[in-house]
This record gives sequence, C-alpha cells and structure tokens, in this order.
Amino acid sequence: MLMKLKIITPLDIFYTEDVSKICAEGLEGHFVILPNHADYVSSITTSIFSFETKGKTEFFAVDGGILVKYGENVEFSIRHAIKGTDLESLKKQMEINFKEMEEEDKQTRTALASLEGNIAKLIQDLGNN
Repeated sequence: MLMKLKIITPLDIFYTEDVSKICAEGLEGHFVILPNHADYVSSITTSIFSFETKGKTEFFAVDGGILVKYGENVEFSIRHAIKGTDLESLKKQMEINFKEMEEEDKQTRTALASLEGNIAKLIQDLGNN
C-alpha cells in the first residue's frame, strides 16, 4: 500500500510521488507517517523532509509549512523546497539558500514598511489640505 504525496509551493505543484514512508519534523518533534496512519495535520519546521519511494530514500530541505494526511493522500504546502541527492550537501545548500531567502524577505518587509509609512504620510497631508 502506498500514499500519494503532493508537495505544493505558492507557484506550483513542486513534486508528486507514490511513497511508502514519510519522515518529517513538526513543532512537536520528528514523526513518521506510514500508509495506514490515522489522518493527521502538522506544522512543519524548517528542516530536512524525507520519504521512501521505489526502495530508495528521497530528501528535501523545506522552509516550514503544513502537512496534511487524509486517507491515502498527503499534501505538504510549503514556501520553498530544495531537492537533494545526499544529506550532507543538502544541509549545506539549505543553509545557504534559506539564509539568502530570509535576507530577501527581510529587505522586502523593510521596503513595504517604508511604503506604508509614505502612504500614511500622503493620506495625512491630503487630510490637512
């Protein structure tokens, strides 16, 4: 018996596969989901996510998200994912890429805060005229 895994990002369906085992890290710690596991929902932390398919283990670095298992379906909604071939290189790639994304997010939030401040000032100036 297999589960249908679907990894979804804001832009597209990143990956789909029939899998026999899923290992992830949620806020409550590491956990494993097998095909007959009860329906389940978990917030996933920024971590390495793995699953078994066709006798081999696949690894992804994920930037948090929500995992929902219902019936034979497992849907994993995330912001970013990196597929890796081996654990060590994936950990290094994860540190570099997610750190860059975090810095870009920080710059975006700063720019938005500045824009909101400018809009508020313009609205105030319009009200004073």
